[in-house]
Amino acid sequence: MFIRIAIIIFVMLNSVFVWAEPYVAPPWVPPPPPESRVHLVDNNNGTLTETKTNLMWTKKDSYADLGKCLNWHQAKEYVENLETGGYKDWRLPFISEYGMIYDNTKENVMAWDHNPNQPLALSELFADGAAYWYWSADYDDNELTDCCARTAYFVTGRSFWRNLSNCTHGGVRAVRDLK
Repeated sequence: MFIRIAIIIFVMLNSVFVWAEPYVAPPWVPPPPPESRVHLVDNNNGTLTETKTNLMWTKKDSYADLGKCLNWHQAKEYVENLETGGYKDWRLPFISEYGMIYDNTKENVMAWDHNPNQPLALSELFADGAAYWYWSADYDDNELTDCCARTAYFVTGRSFWRNLSNCTHGGVRAVRDLK
């Protein structure tokens, strides 16, 4: 008797919860990409202005301009002699200033060798043919050694200390203060 009642209850419960069709999950929709925090204006003279910091940047970095890497001493000399957009007061940026144009919402294949596996986190407003990393004005002022200056690596957004004579794939992107 108990088994008959159990079977009847089992059949009744299963008939109530029978689905006509199997459940199909809705399609996955990726979230919208994050909005860029970098706000650049093209000055149409070879320069860009970052409106939040009032810094002006060269569209071309030294690698795009010269077609070769520069060590720290050459990078310093390059910006001191640079005339772009009608301005001559260019300087080496500090590492924190590079952080203001690093844009993790961008992945542009714009380095000198156009390696698709190493896109740069830079706005497409900057010129093609760029260096992978840039020298900064932050350096160790030790006359006994040729070490070191901080560099900004625009593939990962990391900062490294490099020997001042290092040149591999590096350059400088000149900056000036707006008055």
